[in-house]
Amino acid sequence: MEACHRSDATTVAQARTEALVVEYQTKLARYVRRMVGDAEVALDLTQDVFMSAYRMLQADPNRELTAGWLYRAATNAAISFIRRRKILRVLPLDREIDRSTWRVDERSASSVDLQAALARLPVEQSAALLLTSYVGYSSSEAAAMLGTTSDAVRQRVCRAMRVLRSVMKEGMGE
Repeated sequence: MEACHRSDATTVAQARTEALVVEYQTKLARYVRRMVGDAEVALDLTQDVFMSAYRMLQADPNRELTAGWLYRAATNAAISFIRRRKILRVLPLDREIDRSTWRVDERSASSVDLQAALARLPVEQSAALLLTSYVGYSSSEAAAMLGTTSDAVRQRVCRAMRVLRSVMKEGMGE
């Protein structure tokens, strides 16, 4: 009887995880790529998030996994990756940007400039900015995902925007 229950739990977990992958894989991979600056690493970290979701759903098939949970898990995975690389405070300024991950159109140059500017931000500021401005969460939702207060998120976004404006102006020769 227990083997049958495990099989049902596994089937349910697989189906629910596949639905999450279909709906969120591209969005999460883009979000993580902006944090870590590497498309392949972002795909690996995104896959890790979905494996965690699968394990959680296998343990409790009735558990509700929301977009907020996925983004928080992705944020934590990206921060852990950055910490493992011993670059928690500021990502290196001289790293090579994988230009193949950007679309080739009139926005490409500014996208690459923006990615380079994001690389100068501390991880905490980058995560707050991306969750609120790129993904569209409110500061209170982002605060819950980042384990801080909404005031801290707004402050991080404000500081990040100041840095981005400055870096973008430098890049434009103003």
